[in-house]
Amino acid sequence: MNTEAVLEDLRSRIEAGYPMLFLQTWEDSRWERKLADLALEIERGLVTWTITAGLVPPLTSGNSEPSAWELLIQIGEYPAGHVFLVKDFHAWINDPVILRRLRDLIPELVSQQKTLIFLGAVAEIPFDLAKDSVRIELPIPDYEDLRAEFDAVLTDRRQADEGDLNLSSDDEDKLIKAVMGLTTQEARKAWRRALQGRSQLDDSVFTTLISEKRTLASGSDLLEFYDLEEGVGDIGGLDSLKEWMSRRAEAYSPRAREQGIPLPKGMLLLGVQGCGKSLTARATARLLSFPLIRLDIANLLGSARGESEKNMRSALNLVESIAPAVLWLDEIEKGFAGVETDGSGGGDATMTRLVGSFLTWMSEIQKPVFVIATANSVQNLPPEMLRRGRFDELFFVDLPNFEERKHILGIHLKKRGWKPEQFDVEDLATRSEGFSGAELEQIVITAMIDAFGQGHILQHDDLERAWRSTVPLSVTMEDKIFELRNWAQDRCRRATSDSRVTSMLETEARHESLQIPDDDDDDAPLPAWAQLAHSGQLKAALVEFVRADGDVLFPTLVEAMAPYMEATGDQGLAARANPNTVVWAGMSQPLCELIGELISSKRLYIHPTDIERYKQIQKGLRLPVLKEPTDNRIPRAAWLPSSLRCAPHPVHAARLARVGRMKLAGG
Repeated sequence: MNTEAVLEDLRSRIEAGYPMLFLQTWEDSRWERKLADLALEIERGLVTWTITAGLVPPLTSGNSEPSAWELLIQIGEYPAGHVFLVKDFHAWINDPVILRRLRDLIPELVSQQKTLIFLGAVAEIPFDLAKDSVRIELPIPDYEDLRAEFDAVLTDRRQADEGDLNLSSDDEDKLIKAVMGLTTQEARKAWRRALQGRSQLDDSVFTTLISEKRTLASGSDLLEFYDLEEGVGDIGGLDSLKEWMSRRAEAYSPRAREQGIPLPKGMLLLGVQGCGKSLTARATARLLSFPLIRLDIANLLGSARGESEKNMRSALNLVESIAPAVLWLDEIEKGFAGVETDGSGGGDATMTRLVGSFLTWMSEIQKPVFVIATANSVQNLPPEMLRRGRFDELFFVDLPNFEERKHILGIHLKKRGWKPEQFDVEDLATRSEGFSGAELEQIVITAMIDAFGQGHILQHDDLERAWRSTVPLSVTMEDKIFELRNWAQDRCRRATSDSRVTSMLETEARHESLQIPDDDDDDAPLPAWAQLAHSGQLKAALVEFVRADGDVLFPTLVEAMAPYMEATGDQGLAARANPNTVVWAGMSQPLCELIGELISSKRLYIHPTDIERYKQIQKGLRLPVLKEPTDNRIPRAAWLPSSLRCAPHPVHAARLARVGRMKLAGG
């Protein structure tokens, strides 16, 4: 039930003369406002009580004792037609004297059209009052409730001159859906945190919002919450699956709701191990901007009779409370092992009931929960799970083709800071036919470790040696993979485009591959830091450059990095401990962020230096000069001539331990 439905239910019960209602919620303030509006609508007086303030408004101007007993005595003295909102009364309700007084009050409450509403996080009805009371668990905010709260947050931002985000209706919809499952106060705090200091949206905003839901699943041993780190761009190939998922994501938009488009149910991914099924589940959650929750079927099993079924209901109820969400069942054929699939009736009875409960829940759920199940085989899957209508689609994820292998290798090189164009990725993709995505990733990792152990920068020869030492799963389990492919041939949709076209393109690419000439005629080896920068390892290059020189001025660093990245710009760095202490300016945002990250991780350190060093290279800032850092607040921006080293300053290390990016007015 949503908020409006609950309010209508409360209205009918109050008007029907229910003497006592027990309402459970964590949102006292929100529901007190709702109940005050309700009392006004039905023309009833509203009186609130807490142990700290007593009855408000009081009967007389004199101060009465705010005790539980005094509350029950004074209720009878109020005129007829009142609603009494009593907060956190559970601490006294089981007292025999209090309980007897409540039972004595019931006829009076009914005759005088008075209703006692007990509101709090605990709302257990004593056995003695069970026949005269009703317990209602108040719902968390629905979409419309959060819509009003979000509008209030945007208004607060504008009044505080934090800037206008210029959000589209789809952006606002995603921001609201990302916090559904939270209370209004939690949602407000999450929005403020995620949007603080931002002028535009990016994926990190939604990742931050979704991480706020972690606390909802943290108290359960049945569910595991995953951070959204991978996106669709981290998946190599699988173009048909990606296109299908993009269309399904549109079904959650406001425009789809207006047109009555049904919510997607989910998908089952069947395929070879290590080919991206689990990665697809994580990337899907990020695409939808939903939290990713993993359900481990083994955790549901209990020793007591009925405990497993109870755990299943609890887990699914929790998923619904967090919705919208992506529910991930990894290797589902192992989780539901023991279910009879041949009609013999010899399966595990408990597991059969769990499967039945889960499939019934999938059919009846009305909340936006997208279910992703992954499987490496179909032998142990119950047939009813594979029929159309349970999942929106069954996808078969095969071993990557040539183009996909090339894409996967490029992703894993770039992910670790290497430029793919510096390696012969096409040659390696050609040689690695039959390798899974996980095996291609391991080739890159193995090559990096071996190259580092041998004391040189990663080379193509390292990748080739790693390839030669890897025996793919397609060789060791050839029969099982062949059997799986045959089963999926006419039963599943392929996650990659038409295999026949792909095969033709692969053959053409292999036999007509271009030989790229090496136009670098300079045989002189580059210094280590330049090799790192040339390969895309900018962070390591910065550290190596400072280490090689020992004491580097900021203009020198900017000049050195300019060939490898955008180095100059209108940004600068200032000490966080004293923000008007400017270290250097005229740098790009990416360079400032790199330096700031290295300083905060204690890989580089700022040292005050003699201004004469800057005069020698004819560089400087048009600001008053500080000779050394100070703990006293500086009223206006001043320049601290500094250099970068790999060791901390003996005196000023703490004052310069963290820097922030800034922009000087007027350059």
